[in-house]
Amino acid sequence: MKRIRKSELAFRDAFMAERIGIRGMLQAYLTILLVFILSLIWICQVALLFSFYQNYRSGQVQKAAEMIVNNINHEELNNLADRVSAENEVCLMLLDAEGTEILSIDHVRFCVLHHLKRPELMRPVDSAPPDGTEYVEMMNVFPFQNEKYRSEDFEGEVPEEDPLRGRSMMHIQRVFFEDGSWGTLLINAQINPTRTIMNLLRRQLIYIVLLVLAASILIGFFMARSVTRPIIETNRAARALSRGKYTRPPHGGGYREIAELNDTLVRAAEDLHRVEGLQRELIGNMSHDLRTPLTMIQGYAETMRDIPEERNPENMQIIIDETNRLASLVNEVLEFSRLRSGTMQFEKKAFDLTATISAIRGRVTAMTEKDGYSIIMRAEGARTAYGDSARIEQVVYNLLGNALTYTGDDKQVTIRQEERDAVIRVSVSDTGKGIDAEELPYVWDRYYRTKESHRRAIIGSGMGLNICRKILENLGAAYGVDSEQGKGTTFWFELPKAEEGAEVPGSENGQ
Repeated sequence: MKRIRKSELAFRDAFMAERIGIRGMLQAYLTILLVFILSLIWICQVALLFSFYQNYRSGQVQKAAEMIVNNINHEELNNLADRVSAENEVCLMLLDAEGTEILSIDHVRFCVLHHLKRPELMRPVDSAPPDGTEYVEMMNVFPFQNEKYRSEDFEGEVPEEDPLRGRSMMHIQRVFFEDGSWGTLLINAQINPTRTIMNLLRRQLIYIVLLVLAASILIGFFMARSVTRPIIETNRAARALSRGKYTRPPHGGGYREIAELNDTLVRAAEDLHRVEGLQRELIGNMSHDLRTPLTMIQGYAETMRDIPEERNPENMQIIIDETNRLASLVNEVLEFSRLRSGTMQFEKKAFDLTATISAIRGRVTAMTEKDGYSIIMRAEGARTAYGDSARIEQVVYNLLGNALTYTGDDKQVTIRQEERDAVIRVSVSDTGKGIDAEELPYVWDRYYRTKESHRRAIIGSGMGLNICRKILENLGAAYGVDSEQGKGTTFWFELPKAEEGAEVPGSENGQ
């Protein structure tokens, strides 16, 4: 692991201190949202108010014209026109083809329609499209109001001139009567002065801004505090993980994600504590396993040096066996390191699984039969599997060594090879005491040993189960363990069957 210098830690801490926290980010986001909302309100209520109002009035006039046109031949048209004029604040006039007034309703002050002279009135009448479509014209009402007012002629604070004041909308549309004649419908609607409304909305907007600002500051403060408080407490508690301790913060369960994070950190602290204990135990066991062969090698070598009669093949064989045991232990530690670092290479191909297992059984039997151990193999014929043969040899060798170490008084181990659909299952069983159910999930973990007192491995280092796990996971193979108290334990793994006709190294097809 790369070591971090104190200067790097100081720079990182200074950099993290300059970064904005979650509370600041929340308040910044709320401020941005507030500015956006208030800007939108200002644009809609002030800048675009006149446009909205004008479009609204245009819709009113168009709707009023549609009512009149649809009922143009009704005998109670006068009553309808009067109601339409009152509700929509418009004045209207209906002329025949000669320009004679048929209907006239005036409910609007300074109505352009009723103040135009006949020549001026006929100009918009002549502009009406003959096909009955509408024609809208914007006109000025100043001729019928006090157009001589100028605010600069007076002193002090006086009403300003309103450029929107005096605008008027004229709707002209040709209509057709049931006797075949035609006429012209004219509807006038004033675009009322909006300065008073705009001033009122501006003042309202100031109050709204102040209230929303105050509310957002309070809400943002309490929201940021409620969100960040459990995170800050969790962060403080998580710093104790470096010491293998973790205490659940008092306010850490207010949110689901924070509660899940706290549960994860609690489990991480428990795992770290457990791994630390297992690591210490492994160091002690490894020290014992290393010391024993070294002590025996040293003792027999000194005996053979000092006593010539002890220089016999039996003592030499003991030194060779202990040297092989020591080399096996060192090799497994190296394999374990390569697997953890990811430098071990895997080469998947078809291979004779049955022959591989038989060869391992023969070698191990030769090493252990003098001590009374027996290895039984039960296979359903020769089978070809797909995987890395060299790594599978390691797996079988380690599982077999583990079974020999913990088997029962009968010193018997059974290897089974079974075909299951598209896979081949290999299992190694012993007749030992078995493993407690609560310990089963951890037997594959590194550094782990069962509660049973330390036993010297018959072959290997005793740390091979984690090596098996890493190899099988890299090969994508399923694996597991089954155990029953007093009846022994079975470790198994599954490999896919090789395709028919696949070339197997060392076979006749592969030569």
